[in-house]
Amino acid sequence: MSRPDNVTAQHSSSMSPKQAGGAFADGLTFVRILMTPVIMAVIILAWPETKMAVFASILFLVAALTDIFDDYLGGASRSVYRKYGWVDDIADTVLITGTLIALILVMVTKGLLIWTFAVPACVLILREIAVGLFRGRELRQFGWPDNKLSNAKVGMSVLAVCTLVATPWLSQMADMFREANDPSRLLNVGSPWVWLFGVICLWIAAILSIVTAFIIFRTKFTANDA
Repeated sequence: MSRPDNVTAQHSSSMSPKQAGGAFADGLTFVRILMTPVIMAVIILAWPETKMAVFASILFLVAALTDIFDDYLGGASRSVYRKYGWVDDIADTVLITGTLIALILVMVTKGLLIWTFAVPACVLILREIAVGLFRGRELRQFGWPDNKLSNAKVGMSVLAVCTLVATPWLSQMADMFREANDPSRLLNVGSPWVWLFGVICLWIAAILSIVTAFIIFRTKFTANDA
């Protein structure tokens, strides 16, 4: 007599397709966070050696793609089917800032750090720290404010970082005459167009990060005044 009750209980406790998609999307979000230290380690230990730069680029691209697939499978970060949707935006920040920090460390070690890269990279890193400290409690509950400018900032940041990480092998393909295995010539080759494109994207992302941070702070103060 108890069997129908058990069947009913099992049926009611099973996930709907949308709930399953939300759970899988949350899993992809955490995969993105877990991949970040691996990407950082590869960059710190071996970048800009060509083969390891390819490996780091693939890892970063896969991690970035999880952001697209988790939105596709589970809906936006604020979807009711995503228990940890608020982690989605934080995972993007961890991936971008972590990779930038690794690049900065390598370039400082090899004496390659230049201000055109260091300034926008530090702006992006410090912006995320400032916003996180300023609105930490709200970010844990709701994630980063979602608007077109913030989405553009994330997209441009991903494009910039992916390009910069891939510079050693992309430049080798673009300029077959440069010494690809000589780190001292990485930023001084005859045709540094790949690196230049990445830096330009990084500057755009840094400017967008300042604008969106101003909007966040202004909204916070306006809400407090109200």
